[in-house]
Amino acid sequence: MFGAWRTDRMLLGDRVRWQRVEVATSPGDVAVLVAVLREQRTTLLARGDASAAVALVEERVARLRAEGRPTAVGWMSVPRGAAVDDALLGTLGLARYSSWDWMATDVEPPDVRAEDEVVRIDPVAESVEVRACLAEANPGTTADPTASDQAAWFGVRDGDRLLGVAGVSLRGGPGDDAWSWHLHGLGVRPEARGRGLGKALTAAATRAGLRAGAAWVSLGMYADNDRARRIYERLGYVTEGEFASYGPPGARRPPT
Repeated sequence: MFGAWRTDRMLLGDRVRWQRVEVATSPGDVAVLVAVLREQRTTLLARGDASAAVALVEERVARLRAEGRPTAVGWMSVPRGAAVDDALLGTLGLARYSSWDWMATDVEPPDVRAEDEVVRIDPVAESVEVRACLAEANPGTTADPTASDQAAWFGVRDGDRLLGVAGVSLRGGPGDDAWSWHLHGLGVRPEARGRGLGKALTAAATRAGLRAGAAWVSLGMYADNDRARRIYERLGYVTEGEFASYGPPGARRPPT
């Protein structure tokens, strides 16, 4: 389906979330474009050479126009550095949104101070507490502790109060029976920051996933978050994709 990209860990992970897709590859498979078709919106994701990726987007727009079909999409992520001009964005109905990286690891992290404070929590039974923590710790997240794809949630407590949380969703792996985890919803309340709790939550979730049999654990981060990048790299994460994202004008958060 993905040609030379059939072993790409990001695509393998995300494919379990796609019901209908259109896939196009450039000559030599230097880039791939996945159009995830949904009732409410179509999302475009491109991997590989930046110029070739944009060319695939332009080819898709030209084909849709020739067929008399709408060209607008809900969101688009393409390799960072791609020259996406305003005319193409207008045709797609998009505006510039953010730059972000996709990172992954298949190696257990080193021991982290404060990791022994991290506990597994029940995201359904404790959904009110998790959401209250996220409202302070990470108000921009789209993570939903009660979503059907949730694999586990972790937290750090002070009595009955959650000081920080992190969740993981279940993603695809390198085979039909393989799977991976994707870390999201990571946040520490302002009054508890500076104690290494975010690093401890990340390490604990990563370790738990790999010990449970995940082929890898992945995460996404905004490209300008240098502090988080240093933490993730120390825990063994490697950047495997660098993206620029485009969304509806005025959008305040990306889709789930």
